[in-house]
Amino acid sequence: VTDEVPTVTEVFVFPTLQTAALAAIAGVVLFTSEVQHGALAGSFAARRAVRPVGVAAQAAKAIAGGRLDTRLEPTDDPDLSVLANSFNDMATALQTRIERDARFASDVSHELRSPLMTLSASVEVMDARRDEMPERAQAALDLLKSDVVRFQGLVEDLLEISRFDAGAVRLHREELLAAEFVRQAVGVSSLPETPIAVAPRAEHVLINGDRRRLARVIANLIDNARLHGGGEPEVSIVDIAAGEPITKIQIIVEDHGAGVPEAERQLIFERFARGGVAGRRASSDGAGLGLALVDEHVRMHGGRVWVEDRHDGAPGARFVIELDAEELDE
Repeated sequence: VTDEVPTVTEVFVFPTLQTAALAAIAGVVLFTSEVQHGALAGSFAARRAVRPVGVAAQAAKAIAGGRLDTRLEPTDDPDLSVLANSFNDMATALQTRIERDARFASDVSHELRSPLMTLSASVEVMDARRDEMPERAQAALDLLKSDVVRFQGLVEDLLEISRFDAGAVRLHREELLAAEFVRQAVGVSSLPETPIAVAPRAEHVLINGDRRRLARVIANLIDNARLHGGGEPEVSIVDIAAGEPITKIQIIVEDHGAGVPEAERQLIFERFARGGVAGRRASSDGAGLGLALVDEHVRMHGGRVWVEDRHDGAPGARFVIELDAEELDE
């Protein structure tokens, strides 16, 4: 048998190609590994670089939400320390400005209380002799009485708002039987004969809250309905448990006015809202703080308030206060 002699191609070319192929594969694997490591390193570096921006964004959001004492932690990084220090300086300046404005409003309101009391007492003296006055003087006295009452309400509202801004509001919580409390609050409001409907289970529900402030909430909503909602509000108390244990309760004030357009349903709770339905509704005899105080008081109790259309299809607004509640064992 004759042995076959390998060709030059088999001896030199094939091994060379195999070696080259293996080298290429190894190079691709090595390159891929390096790329992956590089991508991981780059991703880590990017996250590390972006993290301070995220922290600053969260701090800014906290400040916008009312936590004016929020600050960024100091850092040894020379570049990031510039950002942290600048942010903290800005936050301190903002806090100082807001607290100064709050003190100003509070100081002015306090200074106005004394002359207002004197003016109110003088008006009462004149009103006691109203029958002795000519008709034109009586009309002028009625206007003066109305404006003094409105001015007193505005000063009290400004004092209350300034306390919120200064963080000086403290709730005096107590357990309140919801239905009984609402009946009492309506009874001392500007429309004490307002009808009240209470769902059967809501008769046995407790809420934990500040009696005076929650009564003010209900009074403001009734005043709003009286002034802007046709003057004949209806109050109801419902549970939203649907057979489950009650954890929330809703106190609802409905009116027969023009309602509130959907686009203005957030604006209506802002301070000194002006223009359109929101401007008219948000005012308390023109003060512009009635519904803003409702929102502040309810949020302090961990609840929420909103306005919507009436559910029965009739024209009018439906203001809903939702608070945490607990059902009593019968």
